[in-house]
Amino acid sequence: MFFLYKLGIFLIKILPRPLTTALAYFFGFCVYLFSPGKRRVVYKNIETVLGKEDVSRIKKATRMSFINFLLNIRDYFMFLYRDLSEISHIAEFSGIKERLDELCSSNNGVIIPTAHLGNWELAGFVIGYLGFRAHGIGLSQPDAKVEKIFQQLRGKGNLVVHPFKGGVVGVYKALRSNEIATIVSDRDINHDGARVRFMGKCITFPKGIGVLAHKSGARSAIGCLVKENGGYHAHLSDEIIVDRNKNEEEFVQEYVKRFAETLECLVRKYPDQWFNFFDYFEEYKCL
Repeated sequence: MFFLYKLGIFLIKILPRPLTTALAYFFGFCVYLFSPGKRRVVYKNIETVLGKEDVSRIKKATRMSFINFLLNIRDYFMFLYRDLSEISHIAEFSGIKERLDELCSSNNGVIIPTAHLGNWELAGFVIGYLGFRAHGIGLSQPDAKVEKIFQQLRGKGNLVVHPFKGGVVGVYKALRSNEIATIVSDRDINHDGARVRFMGKCITFPKGIGVLAHKSGARSAIGCLVKENGGYHAHLSDEIIVDRNKNEEEFVQEYVKRFAETLECLVRKYPDQWFNFFDYFEEYKCL
């Protein structure tokens, strides 16, 4: 695995961007073509998102999911060799700094719930480029050498990723220092989340962001960085406002519900950039 990463990074370094784009399209299509199992589950996920009527759009979105995922990897790893300021050449994020400044003005930190939508790794670079420090929670890479590459990149982007187990403590401390938490929150890995309606189905979403928002008093807005018009565009939703007089259970349920509702609108708009190469609606269905 480490060899494949090093080969890909080497090609990203020496080849011009148009050629690496062409390679991403080629290899993405090959994976789509020769991975019938993954192709079926991605098709099934997107069919749930878009409905069964528009078959041609579902097929195109399924194919582009594989291609867009490789383009994401290309755009992330190229920053091993590029200055962080070059993020402004490939992403449009006007007005985001002003929004984040306003959210930070309460001095309780800011939570930006996000998802496996668009380029969530690169989104952290945008936050770092704008002068903020972002904190996330994630699983380590199985290969220690690969994990070291990710750590190098995250350090360059002023992004701190805390371990999945116990990482919430580090994120909470960061919020108390009025920093930003960007938490990918569309996969209920522990299967103990809040039950919400999502794409017409009962799905469980992680409670963690809601609990963190309740305990910290941090303000929140949902964010993502998606491909648009040959580049990336940063989205930051209206503030998630939940009555803080509610008890924790009620607060968390309402918070997660609002996250799911906003995410549903974004995923319907960008179905080929919501990356789940497994049967999402079966994995996280309410039991």
